[in-house]
Amino acid sequence: MRSGISAHVWLAALVFAAAAAVSWPAAADDRQECLNGSKETAAATIAACTRAIESGDYDDGDLSNLYHHRGYAWSWTSLADCVDRALKDYTDAIRLEPKAVSSLLNRSHIYNQRHDYDRAIADVNRAFEGGLSDYGKRVGYDERGYAYQVKGDIDRAITDYTDSIQLNANNYFALTGRGSAYHAKGDLDRAIADHDQVIALYPKYALPYYNRCLVYREKGDLDRAIADCSQAIALYPQYRDAYYYRGDAYQAKGDVDRAIADYDQIIALDPKDRDALSSRATAHLSRGDFRRAIADFGQGQLLLWLTTIVLLAVIGWLCSRTGVHARRWSGRTMIEVCEQQIVDMQHRNAALEKIAAALENAQSIAETTSMIRQ
Repeated sequence: MRSGISAHVWLAALVFAAAAAVSWPAAADDRQECLNGSKETAAATIAACTRAIESGDYDDGDLSNLYHHRGYAWSWTSLADCVDRALKDYTDAIRLEPKAVSSLLNRSHIYNQRHDYDRAIADVNRAFEGGLSDYGKRVGYDERGYAYQVKGDIDRAITDYTDSIQLNANNYFALTGRGSAYHAKGDLDRAIADHDQVIALYPKYALPYYNRCLVYREKGDLDRAIADCSQAIALYPQYRDAYYYRGDAYQAKGDVDRAIADYDQIIALDPKDRDALSSRATAHLSRGDFRRAIADFGQGQLLLWLTTIVLLAVIGWLCSRTGVHARRWSGRTMIEVCEQQIVDMQHRNAALEKIAAALENAQSIAETTSMIRQ
């Protein structure tokens, strides 16, 4: 399944790349130039911070602050190692001042970017212990909520997002994250309510329409799912996932032509998108177009799926033969397991059954493929 989880929108200006620092003599106003720098003067700001840091005139909290501002300034540049440089500066700032809360929050953001979620959470916890403004708390809740969400700790994620929203009811990042967390928890109505609020705040923002499309699709409201994915695509015409789920909804409605058209759009953007190729193959099979279906599936995947069908059929046969011995198994009985397997097999995609029927009398997949192509 394609991720429906929303993209991570960062609220703090943090980390990134830099221009090469010029080794100039330290000047009396280097510190002020460092602290008052801007994106337009990124290279000069970094150079001033570097001179002040290397001057030996500053220590402890003052030196920590210089490292923090240089770490922040890397976000205004584009060097390949900008994030590494920022991470090192924030770490040096924290080493000199363990309660450097801004550096802790910015470093937690980098850790989230690098999927090091435990360290991100640890940094946010330290920042809260050091004392934060309301703005800092919102950033902390958002960073930690995101880390918890990706780790699968949904309840903690919802708690953090909710705390952030209480500080700012229009925090679209927290609303988006909490909506996705509610969705993951199965609380679909609350998920929709959060996505509704984001849409009300930012009607030209494609992501909440896509997220709400996923929830409506899970609720079985195909028309609303299609409408939301269509709106997301209108706002962002290259939104591959929105095409995918709109195609899926069309296919569920039986509108195979529109489903294939959406899968075509995805494959045009990425010819190797396996989900789109597999779904388009299924759509072709539902129309009896085996040649195109096999072209999309590929023989390797086709063989794997056929093997799955045969295996499930064998399991079903064994289940019908071994019911009297079922109680030998601990926990779930063998017959319960077999019954579940039969249900799963019955709910397998109809496309697989069509493949099996089409190839039932063939001596081999290779021979069958050759026959179809002639």
